[in-house]
Amino acid sequence: MKFIDVKKCKFTVEPKYYFFGWTKSAKILGRESAVKALIKARKFLPKGYNFKIWDCKRPLKVQLAMLKSFKRRLSLLYPKLSQKDLKKIVLKFGAKPLRRVLRLDTHRLGGSFDLTIIDKNKNELYMGADFDDLTQKAKTDYFENRKQLTLLEREAKKNRRFLKRIMIKAGFKNYAAEWWHWSFDK
Repeated sequence: MKFIDVKKCKFTVEPKYYFFGWTKSAKILGRESAVKALIKARKFLPKGYNFKIWDCKRPLKVQLAMLKSFKRRLSLLYPKLSQKDLKKIVLKFGAKPLRRVLRLDTHRLGGSFDLTIIDKNKNELYMGADFDDLTQKAKTDYFENRKQLTLLEREAKKNRRFLKRIMIKAGFKNYAAEWWHWSFDK
């Protein structure tokens, strides 16, 4: 399997897990076919817009550190949860850390991107929740069925729809619990 440094394809990168100290490399690698699909998706963006990528190929060590962090954060958010229920919620935001992964559309095999859209001034489009937000606001369709939205919430709804339309057109699938998570299985 061939992996590509996405920065070399002129994507903007912000390697969050490198900044957290969970990995020694600031490179964000993606499986060749997934990166090519993301290049295709970029063609659907307005002139000067791009994708900012936070994560793609993720080693087991990083997956374990991420799950540990999620567990700590979620236990603070929901202090009354049992350990069993806490584990269920943690695994909603991070895949079970398997030693061997076969599915191409996973972070472990470089087929999933955590990303957003940036404008020509490199400002992130407002999506209504931060990357790795562990609340209901992270759900892709969070704003869809709400009756009264503020101006900012309407902006987030519009931007999430825009991201979704572009990514689906390029062959990606969204993980509904995270607006930023897009997978490619070919």
